[in-house]
This record gives sequence, structure tokens and C-alpha cells, in this order.
Amino acid sequence: MREPLKLEEQAIVAALQTQYGLSVSSLSFLPLGSDSASAAYRVDADDAATYFLKVRTAEGFSVASLAVPHYLYGQGVTNIVAPLPAIAQTLWVSVDGFALSLYPFIHGGIGAHVGLTKQQWRTMGAMTKRIHASQLTPELLQIVRREAYVPSRRDVLTRVASAIAQRDLADPVQRELGAFWHSRQEEIRTLVDRADTLGRRLRQASLPPVLCHADLHTWNVLLDEAQRLWLVDWDETVLAPQERDLMFVVGGIGRDLVSPEETSCFFQGYGKTALDPQALVYYRYAWAVQDMGAYGERILFAPDLGEETRRDALHSIMGLFEPGNIAAIAFASDSA
Repeated sequence: MREPLKLEEQAIVAALQTQYGLSVSSLSFLPLGSDSASAAYRVDADDAATYFLKVRTAEGFSVASLAVPHYLYGQGVTNIVAPLPAIAQTLWVSVDGFALSLYPFIHGGIGAHVGLTKQQWRTMGAMTKRIHASQLTPELLQIVRREAYVPSRRDVLTRVASAIAQRDLADPVQRELGAFWHSRQEEIRTLVDRADTLGRRLRQASLPPVLCHADLHTWNVLLDEAQRLWLVDWDETVLAPQERDLMFVVGGIGRDLVSPEETSCFFQGYGKTALDPQALVYYRYAWAVQDMGAYGERILFAPDLGEETRRDALHSIMGLFEPGNIAAIAFASDSA
């Protein structure tokens, strides 16, 4: 998120002090991620400790996004950045309608920026296998959502298309989106129709579900100063076929994120497994649909967002259709 949410920093600092026992020396907004329902901060405490703080709106908050990594870390999956408990032992605190969760701060680089070594890809594969093999408690099974084979924000995308079709767009960013949308109309229609068709088929297929991170690309991998790998951001966690995660390392979602050699190293850690090709294709189409809905929503239906954030969303939605990115990957995999 390029800009903070509508929560005063004084309220954040006060909550950290009273509910986490932190004496805060500085709070710094971090323009990270693409989720308009959350914001990130660096917290520096008076004792020289550093923390990562995530602030979510009620709409963007999921209990499972905190409970699952907390549980997995306790089960020995230690390459996970798990939330720190508050004084009351909760994994989050509520402040003025927002959910705050606190984490250790990982000093290092983002995997997509710095790249992973062969051994780090093997480590990522082994870690993913442990996640997929995890047996959740009955309490967690009640709160982790299950795959319905309907892309996230599928309904939002219908609203986006309807708003663009009316051609009564309020500002230059929206009008640029409208012009781009009309220029790609056939491709967009194909992406949506194929996601819908494949989703219907998979609902009848009864593929075995496993616990999935569901956002398993190297933008969500951190490498600390000792080159240890950490997996972050469990907002999308779901019980789904293994292909929900493996899609990110078998072809990937964008150019240069994963090479065939890196895929091979990942599976050296993960182990041999049979992949369902139809599920892989569905998840590629679903990812494109999800991103079109998310970015379109930001441009058309979030008037409180600044122009820079909305223009970033416009560039992102255009980028989906660039050679080597997710739309092209989906079309190519369908043809294959």
C-alpha cells in the first residue's frame, strides 16, 4: 500500500504501549505490498528492538491469517514469520475499527529482488511440503476457508466491467483504465470465461485439499542477513488442492520470478508429486481475474485513495497483459 490507512499514528503508538508493552521511539510507514486493505510500519522501540506492524481494515482482516502461521511455527515450521502475542495473549488487537498485528522485523531483502540460491529453493520446497502435510486442529479447521473455485473479487470484476461499460468515468485515471479495458476486451472476456468454466469443472473433481499459503511467490519470501529464508503474508491461506501453491513455482505468475532450474530445485525439496494440469491452468486464470478485480476496484471504487496509488493500480492492471506475465501464461498453458 502506497499510503497509510485512516488510523492516526498516535492511536497506533498508544495501542503498542498499552497492549504490547512497547515503549516506541519511532513509527515509520512502509509503502509495501499491493493490498489496499492493509498498511505496514516499522516500529523501533526504546530498548533498540525492531518490529514489523501490520494494520488491516475490518474488510481485509482474517483471523486465519494470524492463527495459521502461529500454529505452524509452534509445530516446528520455523521459516515462518509468526505474529507476536499481545499482553493478553491475543494475536492481534483492535484499534478504532482496525486490526493490528505485530511481528519480528526481518532485516534483509525480498526474494524477488535479491534472488534465491539453489539451496534456498530446496528449502522453500521442503517448507512448502511441511505446510501441505500439516494437520490442523479442529478449531483451525473451523476458521480456515475452503476452496470454492471462484476467483477472489470475481463479483467485483463484474462491477468494474459494468462501470466501464457506462463510460461515465470521473477522472483521468479511470478514463485511461476504460480505454485500456476496451482495447483488451476480448482477452479479458476470455480470462473470465475460462476461469468460470474451469472452476465449475474442478468443483466436480474432488481434488484432495491441503493447507495452502496461497500467495507463494518470491515477493512474499524474505532473506535475512544470514541468508535464512522466511515466508510472510498469510492473508490468503486456504484449504485447497496443492496446485494452489505449486502454480507459483511451475511456470509462475510473471516473467523472471522462477526459472525451470529453480522449479527443479524446489521439487528436490518438496518431493515428487503428481500435478493436476487442469487445476494449474485454473489457478493461472483465477490469479489474472483476481488481480484485475483488485486493481479495478482500487481505481473505480476507492475514492479515498490518492492518485499515485490509483495510478500504480492502473500500471499493474496493464502489466498483467505484458508478454511473459500472468495473462500470457494462462493463455499459453491452456493451449498446451
